[in-house]
Amino acid sequence: MDTVSLVLPQVDVADLTLRLQEAVSPIPVVRNLLKQLQDDCHAYFRATLDADTLVHHRSGLIDNILHTLWQHLQLDCNHLALIAVGGYGRGELHPHSDIDLLLLARDEATINNNSEALQNFITLLWDLKLDIGHSVRTLDECIEEAGKDLTIITNMMESRPLAGDTSLHQSLRAATAPQQLWPAQDFFNAKWVEIQQRHKKHKSSEYNLEPNVKNSPGALRDIQTITWVTMRHFGTGTLTALQDKGFLTEFEFQRLSGSLTFLWRVRYALHMISAREEDRLLFDLQREVAELLGFEDDGNQLGVEQFMRQFYRNQLATMELCDLLLLHFNDDFMKSGQRTDVVPLNEHFVLCNGYLQLIDADLFKRQPEWLLKVFLLMARTSNAKGIHTTTIRALRDHRHLIDDDYRNNPDYNAVFMELMRNRERVVRELSRMLRYGILGAYIPEFGKIIGMMEHDLFHVYTVDDHSLRMARLLRHFRFSDVRERYPLASRLIHRVMKKEILYLTALLHDTGKSLEGDHTVNGGEIAARFCRQHNLRPTDSSMVTWLVSNHLLMSNASQRLDLNNPEDIHQFALEVGDQQHLDMLYLISVADIVSTNPKLWTPWRAEQMRELYRNTKRALRRGLGNPRNVEDVVAEIQHEAKTRLLQQGLAEERIDALWSNPGNDYFLREGVDNIIWQTLLLDQHNHSDRPLIAVRPTSEREFEGATQIFVLAKDQPNLFAVTTATLDQLNLNIQDARIMTSEQERNAVDTYIVLDENNQPITDLQRIEKIRSVLEDAISQPDQYSTIIQRRTPRALKQFQVDTQVTMSTDPATQRTTLEVVAADRPGLLAKVGAIFAEFGAEIQGAKILTEGERIHDIFYIVDHNGEPFSDAQRCEALRQAVMEGLDEQVEAQSAV
Repeated sequence: MDTVSLVLPQVDVADLTLRLQEAVSPIPVVRNLLKQLQDDCHAYFRATLDADTLVHHRSGLIDNILHTLWQHLQLDCNHLALIAVGGYGRGELHPHSDIDLLLLARDEATINNNSEALQNFITLLWDLKLDIGHSVRTLDECIEEAGKDLTIITNMMESRPLAGDTSLHQSLRAATAPQQLWPAQDFFNAKWVEIQQRHKKHKSSEYNLEPNVKNSPGALRDIQTITWVTMRHFGTGTLTALQDKGFLTEFEFQRLSGSLTFLWRVRYALHMISAREEDRLLFDLQREVAELLGFEDDGNQLGVEQFMRQFYRNQLATMELCDLLLLHFNDDFMKSGQRTDVVPLNEHFVLCNGYLQLIDADLFKRQPEWLLKVFLLMARTSNAKGIHTTTIRALRDHRHLIDDDYRNNPDYNAVFMELMRNRERVVRELSRMLRYGILGAYIPEFGKIIGMMEHDLFHVYTVDDHSLRMARLLRHFRFSDVRERYPLASRLIHRVMKKEILYLTALLHDTGKSLEGDHTVNGGEIAARFCRQHNLRPTDSSMVTWLVSNHLLMSNASQRLDLNNPEDIHQFALEVGDQQHLDMLYLISVADIVSTNPKLWTPWRAEQMRELYRNTKRALRRGLGNPRNVEDVVAEIQHEAKTRLLQQGLAEERIDALWSNPGNDYFLREGVDNIIWQTLLLDQHNHSDRPLIAVRPTSEREFEGATQIFVLAKDQPNLFAVTTATLDQLNLNIQDARIMTSEQERNAVDTYIVLDENNQPITDLQRIEKIRSVLEDAISQPDQYSTIIQRRTPRALKQFQVDTQVTMSTDPATQRTTLEVVAADRPGLLAKVGAIFAEFGAEIQGAKILTEGERIHDIFYIVDHNGEPFSDAQRCEALRQAVMEGLDEQVEAQSAV
């Protein structure tokens, strides 16, 4: 549309009045008008993205319609008024925002005398499908409620008359003025508590993934809070008026105005696209909003990621500024004239009522090192509550001094490293540096990841937030309150002499994400330059660089390796090198996983990491040139298990018969306790047609904190599909599968490691029995049990497109084929894969199951019906294609539901 000729829609009040008089019912007349106005406003927004104009203009359009309807229903009298309150009272109205109305009466008699007319008015607004929020109150009731309720007094402050007796509104404003109700100091204190509670609520990972454009920290409500507290004091809260009064500097005025413009634009787009009052940037809306606002994919980032990065950066800047202005208002206006507690700290700073205040506003210009030293001073001052607004403004006004010369100054570098080595409050001050724009200026590579997000369910924080959370957790490992959740990390952290190496790694490990290519390689190069610049010792520099370059090594290995296979462990030990690197890597890996997404740190994942650490530690002690032999390990396990079984009364011949030569993999993966448990179960089984199903908590240290399901049944092609489908229907998440078939009796001897829907082990005995009985019934009648999962795909999973990737390879050592699948997570995926395997005669010998947000990365070990690996190239390709097509078809079918 030609924006030059675009005209905002208008309401012709005279024409509307005439048409209402001529119409049998006002509903068709007004409804058609509202529809046309909405369409015209949306067309204007698509062409201009000018939400600033529209939110005020739409308010004026509704004013005209409501006033005309009020007149049409003849509600005018000397003791009744129609008042706009809330956001509508401010003259702001998004497409589906509530139109908050107060029907104000002089007294109860007025309400009674006009009750039918008032009801007709409200009913008409409902019939018109307007988003009405209304209350009918007398003047005295309004005054009484405003004195008790912070929300109501806030609404009263922003009220304006629309129709009726305007003197009533004047009386209301006079009766609710600061000298009558809620003095400015009380109002500020209440709003301060309110904003802290709201920030706490909206800082969870769920809100971070799908932030609320109205209520999240740094969003619209923060700016509105500034206007409310200043309105209570000054009598006006508009940004222009606050600048005129000297409350806002030019920079602050431009920042808040720009933030408001951006947030209004996003909120208008959200309402328009969702066709409802939706203030959350839901996954299914983020891409559409980004596209509407003009963000396009490029070589580095998706358009939606660019949009969300701008949103998060705007959020950070707005929150920082609003915090500053609230402190400024409290210190310089609310506490004006009160006694000031001033404690000198040095020749440059004092603590003013607990806040670090500059004595000389030109200090940063004369001595730029204080742009960093101020945070070191804060870290060393235990009784400092925060930084005074005058100091914050000075920091902001001088941060441009941090240039390449500044960054390469050895004295300034030494100050930064002093902060990193400080015993207390390191991450708090790094976070403060981030908020005030110092950290991004001092480490430009870190500045480039501020606000960066990855559009998936795996990374629940922005990259910068994740990095600081990681550093914070590394520091928390020192404290006893986390010892139960992180027992090994809590011990290892005290062996680390130079803990700043860990904190630097956390700060730098994802800086490579702003560049093309492998972010671990990029990050390693950035870390090496940073360490040279800051004159770290060669050994320390080498450790930071290695940790940044390999921060994913242990996490990946814990998911992929057979943790009891000495050959796998030896290979991992070779990559790690020595005990110090292993200790540091474990600490970094745990902190990285938890701070990426707290839901990833399940009891099962925790024990996987600990088991990998323990086994690697043993390999390092033996020496990298003296690896353990697989046959020796198996022999040890068999000897211990057989000895304990003999003690329980089983004859050696019976034990050998029950084991039936399952192969080394069985003994390596099951461990002694599981072998004993399963052998006893097999001995007691009566070999009926019913399968043997047993469920218990895992006893092996490798799987501590999970639930183990043991299955003995006649082998059949679709057994895996039926079993996994049943477990899926029971809302169980499969973490690991050990699939075996005895050669003599062709029995399937399978073990599944599962967690519940909250990624916790199952402890309820009734639920355990239900799992056992349902699984037994399903496996007993596999042909009658559907492998089609009835559970719906969660809303969030549907919003992400993951290209299905299937690769196959054969390991000559194990003589089995490995099939890897990367695909979109959804209910029934394992059952689908199992059904396809059955069609191709593929027998599963094991599976590694890994879910990362909306993406799965599963590994299946398969052989053909002769127990041989898949060797025919055409057959391999046919199987690979079948898995890809089957999973893609499943995604399409479930997305349509």
